[in-house]
Amino acid sequence: MRYLLCGGLLLAAAGSSFAQGTVPAPKPDMATVVFYRPAMLAQAATNFTVRANGAELCRLSNKRFFVTTLKPGETSFTSVAGGLNLPDQDKFDLNLEAGKVYYIQGDVKTRLMTVKMVFTEVTESTYKKKNADLKPDNCGAPASTSGQ
Repeated sequence: MRYLLCGGLLLAAAGSSFAQGTVPAPKPDMATVVFYRPAMLAQAATNFTVRANGAELCRLSNKRFFVTTLKPGETSFTSVAGGLNLPDQDKFDLNLEAGKVYYIQGDVKTRLMTVKMVFTEVTESTYKKKNADLKPDNCGAPASTSGQ
């Protein structure tokens, strides 16, 4: 019984350390973009649909992250609360380069009657510090847009 318990704890620790703190390897012909949303009490139950040039990538939830690969070039990232089909208001433009990894933090901002996600590019070390508490988001199929 003691061996089963110790073995189970080791497997649980190995599984969680593999998923957390990992940095994706860049692909030579594509740009890799990591989106994450740190833990916040405000609007914790609201997820945000993240889009690149209008194409939906994933719905990002509180304390979650996702990784996507995109073609290099000028890319506009937008988000909208929930799955609503409202026009995206704020955009975050980034000129993606092949073979590079970008880290984008999404912070929820609440104003009088609106809720929005504001994107900020951060360094790899900032992402690694905050990734310890994050879990992969459930985006369904791998979020990859190659037809941009």
